[in-house]
Amino acid sequence: MRSSLTLKILSVTLAAALCLGGCSFMEEAAEPDASAAPSPTPTATPAPEGSSTGQALADTYKADHVFSLNTVQGDSFNPYTCTSTWNMLVTMLAFEPLVKTDGNFEALPNLITDWETTDGQNWTFHVDTTRKFHGGGTMTPADAVFTLEAARSSYNGRYTRRFADVVSVEAVDETAFAVHLDNYNWRFYELLNIPCVESGTGYYNVPSGTGPYMFNADLTALELDPQYPGAKDMSLKKIYLKNYVEPEDILQAFEDSLLDLVINNPTDMSSLGYSSSNLKKYVDTSNLHYLGYNMRSNIFSQPACRALVTYAIDRENIISTSLQGAAEAATLPIHPNSSLYPRSIARGLEYSQDSLQAALGAAGAMDADYDGVLELNGVRAEIVFLVCSDSTAKVAAARQIATKLREAGFLVTMLEQEYSSYVRSLQEGQYDLYYGEVRLCNDWDLSVLLSEKGELNFGGIYDSTLTGYIQTFLASNGDTLQASTETLCQYLAQNAPITAICFERTEVLYHRGVLTTINPTQENIFNDIRDWDVKLR
Repeated sequence: MRSSLTLKILSVTLAAALCLGGCSFMEEAAEPDASAAPSPTPTATPAPEGSSTGQALADTYKADHVFSLNTVQGDSFNPYTCTSTWNMLVTMLAFEPLVKTDGNFEALPNLITDWETTDGQNWTFHVDTTRKFHGGGTMTPADAVFTLEAARSSYNGRYTRRFADVVSVEAVDETAFAVHLDNYNWRFYELLNIPCVESGTGYYNVPSGTGPYMFNADLTALELDPQYPGAKDMSLKKIYLKNYVEPEDILQAFEDSLLDLVINNPTDMSSLGYSSSNLKKYVDTSNLHYLGYNMRSNIFSQPACRALVTYAIDRENIISTSLQGAAEAATLPIHPNSSLYPRSIARGLEYSQDSLQAALGAAGAMDADYDGVLELNGVRAEIVFLVCSDSTAKVAAARQIATKLREAGFLVTMLEQEYSSYVRSLQEGQYDLYYGEVRLCNDWDLSVLLSEKGELNFGGIYDSTLTGYIQTFLASNGDTLQASTETLCQYLAQNAPITAICFERTEVLYHRGVLTTINPTQENIFNDIRDWDVKLR
């Protein structure tokens, strides 16, 4: 089954880090040889004590005069095995992606300099052989091949689904490697925004990367790699790694400027309430919030009844209140920043009481017995609305949608369940409507949600026409891409197998007077760090 999505039904990690969608364990044959050189053993760093009490505000923001990030000492610093959000943040400084992604989710050359394909199925990629790993080795196609194979079998499951279509990967000469797919995807290159590790070190807890910073021997700091392009002009020479574990300690350390940059997702169950006095930058992500339907529901088995729900979602109000501004409204499952987002179709699906009433009328809704509850094609409009109770933000958003549906004449019963019960209810079909979340990849492939064998197809969607439109969308290029995108989105609008709500935004928080300009992206919070102006004294 082809998929380039990673599950995040429930937001259990910060969106700026990569979503975890289950685990895919490495095969025994892929385990490192016991005779190989051991990786450094993580050493716990004692968390320094500090307090802002009695200090002037500006002094607080530069309290210890060094730049520090939080880590979980004892967890891996390997981007393919670590499970800590904090460690994943740190790895963005040590490991560069094969292909970069900008704020509009467009792919840009990086360690891979260019690519070509004649059919969208057989690809050739060229690597930058001038780049150096921290261990001294030079970048080769073998390193890219190893990286892609590590991603396909990643222990933490972070990248496995997106590469389910890869049949083979092999170096073809000293500068290039080839990838063969079992399906057509003209935008496969957009999936290669994965961290590169040096072949031969990739199974260590601290592999060798090409990023601007490298770990010191006892893992207490990151030090600027002098061979990194532009290193001599970078103002931040060393980044200290602290070890705060409890949420209240992390909060206090950041407020006391013992940590200098943190990420947070206000819609997440693990969201921390950082002070509003800090500087904040939002980062757009591909984490889609959506409504899913049970196709066996008395009401939502009918496409017209699903399609009208979009007009009952006051997305802007939900974002400004329940989601604390940390989202971007979307009526279709492509991020509005993307050049592919069909705005004319999207505008026709926005919140509107008039459109809702018109759609109800077109669906044959009426309150025949005058009891305040609509009947749709003779079926009483009663729905069970499932949401995971572990995220208060998502519960609040779901309640707002439920209120609008009740005002329209639906009888809505909220089913707010903790995560394990929520998943069980999804799998058993004990709902009519559910609030979900999924991490999409940059090719916007919806197969995992909407294809017959999709892992997240909880609603029982069996629509060969839709599957065909998704496949055509992925197989389109150049002049045909916009047309296939609009065809797919128009079909989604009319049949509504899911209804888009918004895309999450992650908060990057930092201190006034320490950093003046940052330009974070979803894959790299430290994007353009060579241009940072850091003032610690």
